[in-house]
Amino acid sequence: MFIPLDRKPEWRNPPVITLLLLVINVLCFTLWQGEDQRLEEQAYDYYLDSRLPAIELPLYRKFLSEQGFEAQLEQQEDDDILLSRLLTDGKFQQLMKGGQLINPQHPDYATWQEQRRIFEDYLQRIVTYQYSFKTAEPSLTTLITHMFLHADWGHLIGNMIFLFLVGFSVEMTLGRTLYLSAYLIAGASSGLFYLWLDPDSLMWGIGASGAISGLMGMYTVLFGRRKIRFFYTLLFYFDFVRAPAIILLPIWLGYEVITQIYSPSNINNFAHIGGLLSGALIGYIALRYGKADLDYLDREENKQAYLKGYQQGLEHVAHMEFDKARRIFLELREKHPEKIEITEQLFNIAKLSSDEAIHEYARELLDPDNSRTMPVRQLRDIFIAYVEQVQPNVRLGPDQLISIALRLSSGNYLQDAEKIILYLTTRKSDFARNPEGLLALASQYNRNNNHKKAEKYFNILLQCYPDSREAEHARQVLG
Repeated sequence: MFIPLDRKPEWRNPPVITLLLLVINVLCFTLWQGEDQRLEEQAYDYYLDSRLPAIELPLYRKFLSEQGFEAQLEQQEDDDILLSRLLTDGKFQQLMKGGQLINPQHPDYATWQEQRRIFEDYLQRIVTYQYSFKTAEPSLTTLITHMFLHADWGHLIGNMIFLFLVGFSVEMTLGRTLYLSAYLIAGASSGLFYLWLDPDSLMWGIGASGAISGLMGMYTVLFGRRKIRFFYTLLFYFDFVRAPAIILLPIWLGYEVITQIYSPSNINNFAHIGGLLSGALIGYIALRYGKADLDYLDREENKQAYLKGYQQGLEHVAHMEFDKARRIFLELREKHPEKIEITEQLFNIAKLSSDEAIHEYARELLDPDNSRTMPVRQLRDIFIAYVEQVQPNVRLGPDQLISIALRLSSGNYLQDAEKIILYLTTRKSDFARNPEGLLALASQYNRNNNHKKAEKYFNILLQCYPDSREAEHARQVLG
């Protein structure tokens, strides 16, 4: 068993279609197929209690003999197994119902005809029988409906686990509309592949596994040579390993082929193979025509490369190798301009190496757009470190300074905010936002019950900017 476990769902952008498919499959099994087990038992109990086995089994033995299966007949002594084959042999059923194997001259024809009609009526009440895909009786409807039906809870739960584990990544890569279309096409293709290989079967082809195999084929091709983390088991040994996703395609295909040849069962490996192949083709077409989200596909590798580079940069800083560290962080900033922590590291390197670039990094870090989401304590530490390093050559404009002062004031770093606001009111007295800074500082002191300080800055506001809106507010507070 090989299961990809490389990523986690992003619940801010949930895999809506995958979750919807899960719900539909569960509802189909619990509600639509809810009575099927009872009805199926009822149908086959009737069949076994009727005269049908006694009439049809000799016909089937004769049919197999005429088809050249004498050796198999000699080996097959169990009538129950032969009856099971009889009921799912499309060619035999077609000839028998068409009057070519039994006709009105047969002594039991009337009994057979009546009991066959009753048995068919029983079968028609079973949802699984009606909507399963039978290659001997294919239809466009059952080509779709079969992938939403399941045999039992174990069948359903196993399929739904794989649907979720593989589906959400494929959905994020292809987008919801294309993903849903690809899922349905892969499920239908798995049925058509089975039809091509075994066109005379009346086996009830059901289950989402063909469509899910299609998703697995898409997954391997879409992720291609990108290394993914997957879980595998070999007999009693299991482990996790990172390897190119594409190697899972031949592994999964090989497993299905070997299982079909050496361990045949009720599991339709032909449908799985068809799903894998069609899914791989869909994945290739999506890549070829630019329908895959490459950013999502590359996200994990980019994340690992970023973390590795960031760690290397920190190690160079720890060893005082500032030039090497600077080169690494500059390369990272070019690839990840949105990551403010890279600029923080460049700021620290510039501070430690007395680099003139410290002004550029300080302006970037203290820019209102970047610092808005930054904790006030962190903002203060960067500002103080910058001022102490370059004083008196601080290269921050009034807009940046007032924004810093307002954040510091709201965070109760009032002494630091006070220094900035006093600087602006004395050195940049015509700056339009000075009243805003004075009002914020005075109001915060007032909230802290430091009425002496509050009154001081309300009065400065009234003296220096008497016509401002902020001054009107100060008058109301002072009464």
